[in-house]
Amino acid sequence: MMAKPNPIPELKQRVKTLEGQVRLLLPLIEEVRLLKERMDSWSLHGLEARKEEEKVGSSNDFKELQERLNLKDRELRQTQAELEKLKEESERKEAELRHLKQKFEEQQLRLQQEEVTSSDQIVLSLQEHRAAAEVRADLDETDSEGRTQLHRAAERGDTHTVQLLLDAGSLVNAVDLHSYTPLYLAAREGHQGACRALLAAGARMDVKTRLAGCTALHGAAWYGQRAVCQLLLTAGARPSEPDDRDQWTALHWAACKGHAPVVQLLLQYGAERRARDKKGRTALDLARDNRHPEVADMLED
Repeated sequence: MMAKPNPIPELKQRVKTLEGQVRLLLPLIEEVRLLKERMDSWSLHGLEARKEEEKVGSSNDFKELQERLNLKDRELRQTQAELEKLKEESERKEAELRHLKQKFEEQQLRLQQEEVTSSDQIVLSLQEHRAAAEVRADLDETDSEGRTQLHRAAERGDTHTVQLLLDAGSLVNAVDLHSYTPLYLAAREGHQGACRALLAAGARMDVKTRLAGCTALHGAAWYGQRAVCQLLLTAGARPSEPDDRDQWTALHWAACKGHAPVVQLLLQYGAERRARDKKGRTALDLARDNRHPEVADMLED
């Protein structure tokens, strides 16, 4: 598209020409000023006295002088009006030029951003392919604790890597030396995105840890991860299921730590507040023993 011609130089030239015309009128304007001064200094009495002294002149002199003055005034006003009109037109053209310049700069910026975005997408795609290749290379490798890459990605909440590993075929319900699953680690740390990806891939919520015999819901309740608890409960986790070691339900775990929001959520999902552990204690007893009065008030019948 051809660039629009710039009208500013032509307008400036017209203004310069008019200014030259005004300078030519300056002597005439000075003459008008002197005539005005003469008219101001003449009173009717002074004019009559001068006529008597010189016995010359008539009222026609005054009329002629006034007509010349009026003519010069009209010429001056016309010139000033034309200058004002040219000035307004110049300002309008300058504003239009600024607007066009701004649109051009915005378009340039948008094109630059699109280029950067396209470049970033290419780099990201290359990184994803490289990451996927690295993932497949040691998919089943475990560390000293028996954890796979999926365990580690889930524990740190790296949802993108979790999904890459799941797509590559990583075992969603793999257990480490403590029988921790990736879901248990993600739930314990409160990583909702990783939990959603794992649940969507078929992660089991009933797998229990080796020492305490607790599930992902127990772990999330113990660490006060309300959002993850709700996610698990919505997915079908059982709120009153006890662990294997002490027969604590998720409500026991949350009450012991004083996590009032989690306690309230579990009660809303039907958790049994009167469930007792191996020692006959309820969640209310644990809340009182550990000095959590707010939670105790919630658990009282």
